[in-house]
Amino acid sequence: MDMPRITRLSSRLILASIFYITMIAAQANPPKLGGDFELTSHKGETFHLSDIKGKVGIIFFGFTHCPDVCPNTLLEIQRLIASLEDQAEHMQVLFISVDPKRDTPEKLDSYVTYFNKNIIGLTGSEEDIAKVLKQFNASVKFSGDTNSNIYNVEHTANMFLIDKQGDIGSIILPRTPFAVLEQQVRKLIEQ
Repeated sequence: MDMPRITRLSSRLILASIFYITMIAAQANPPKLGGDFELTSHKGETFHLSDIKGKVGIIFFGFTHCPDVCPNTLLEIQRLIASLEDQAEHMQVLFISVDPKRDTPEKLDSYVTYFNKNIIGLTGSEEDIAKVLKQFNASVKFSGDTNSNIYNVEHTANMFLIDKQGDIGSIILPRTPFAVLEQQVRKLIEQ
């Protein structure tokens, strides 16, 4: 083999090795989900996720016009709060609206307090909500006439369990058995 050919082959091997190592590193260190954010509570006050540091948080994305998933999930959360009894004081539920156009703080106030007076409803500008959705790798999709007040919203229905340090401790997928949810929350409370 001649020297230029060996040099080109060596260069290709080095580039391939760098690419391979970069890909492995990206898979081993995926971008971190979660993190602090700033939104407006259903009481009209500024709220940061760091405000609940020291408690276990449950974040659920939804909207007040939701026909089934949101109310059913909030009923499940209400059941969880009741089952935790005295440990419930070590937990904070955050309902983040993905529909800030319709979900004003006043609308959220009546909605979340219907399920439990200790749930905090959160909203913000479309940009603020989009930023938080991105932080949690959650999505929202609107369909229908969004210029009217009648349109559909599809959204991520996971519950994000936040540990006492403010990091994601677990992600609860839709239709996860209640016993698993309860066990995961109790585990985070006891840590």
